[in-house]
Amino acid sequence: MKNMDDLLTRALTPTNEPSNHLIQTTLSQTKEAKPMKKMTNRKYAAAVLSCALALGITSVSAYAAWRYLTPNEAVREMGEPRLADAFSEENAVYLNETQSYGGYDVTLLGITGGKNLTSYRYLEENTAILEDRSYILIAVESEEADPASYMDLELVPIITGYDADLCQSIALAAGDSVHSVIKDNVLYYLYECSDLEKFADHAVYVCVSDDTPGFSKYTYLYDSAAGTIARNEQYEGLNALFAVPLDSSKADPNAAAAQVKACEDRRNALEQTPGSMEGFSESLQEAFRFVEQITPENISDYATPLTGENAELTFVPDSQGRVDIRYSDGTGESRMKIEPKDLFADGKTEAVSYSGASDGNPDSILVEYYTLNEDGSVTLRLYTPNLPK
Repeated sequence: MKNMDDLLTRALTPTNEPSNHLIQTTLSQTKEAKPMKKMTNRKYAAAVLSCALALGITSVSAYAAWRYLTPNEAVREMGEPRLADAFSEENAVYLNETQSYGGYDVTLLGITGGKNLTSYRYLEENTAILEDRSYILIAVESEEADPASYMDLELVPIITGYDADLCQSIALAAGDSVHSVIKDNVLYYLYECSDLEKFADHAVYVCVSDDTPGFSKYTYLYDSAAGTIARNEQYEGLNALFAVPLDSSKADPNAAAAQVKACEDRRNALEQTPGSMEGFSESLQEAFRFVEQITPENISDYATPLTGENAELTFVPDSQGRVDIRYSDGTGESRMKIEPKDLFADGKTEAVSYSGASDGNPDSILVEYYTLNEDGSVTLRLYTPNLPK
């Protein structure tokens, strides 16, 4: 946010910057310690052994040091001392690039990588663990939103030359995770994913968006064949786009090709067996089979409407023609942005879907009954499926 303090600080910041040691010493003596809020969303990440990613070094400006925690400090606040050491200037790239869109200031603070750097683990059955990890740290603040709501934001790495879905599959290989802490109304958001350095001979970008999904034609204009990407200027929210300066000499084309093939094979296998319930408990499989038979025509026979404030909601299309459907089921928030034509097949005005099961509990499944209204808005009514006992 560009307020008078910011302008004065920039104006008074000397051209000759103080040493980073002096900056860190001053910060450690003056920053007020506040309770840490730590959240971990998505899947737990796989990481074993120990090493660091040599990407090159840049300095943090005095302005940034005054305004934000250093990457090392922010990660230490998250309770990850090994990763904090990896975010020292000797082992990480400090970037300090800020972009402001949709009422948010987003700063890409730094990136590092290595093995066994956090306490989180994620192991997918019958899938080899990818030991090397990349860690991307951003700072987010807004004058218009509560810091806790910043966790709605999504960070998506894009490796040019591959389609966007495959890029996300590569990043998610062996799991991804988010670690965060809020301090002085700033969210420090650490995204952990599969190692990106092996792809350093490609241009790599980080997309930070408040859209759902976080990467789509509505937020970014991406040509995988040409290897070009740009912000969609028509999008009215946050769609920051950062270039990640990986060292091309660190690329490993053979390892990259092997990982891409593994991701493609997995995607192809899923496409050949749509709706696979492998890995779900028997009770959950039975519950999903039950709700899959529910249609707009028989919903009154197989489900019971919820009552209460959020049991029926109406959503109006935005300037891009999408409806932002969101509701809270008591265990979390469900959200998606979609064009009505993609929600209602073959010109119909009614559609049925269902939510996932929170913590694998079949009783948490909700049936979503959508109606397309004459004015183009969409009404959602929530039902509880009458699961057989």
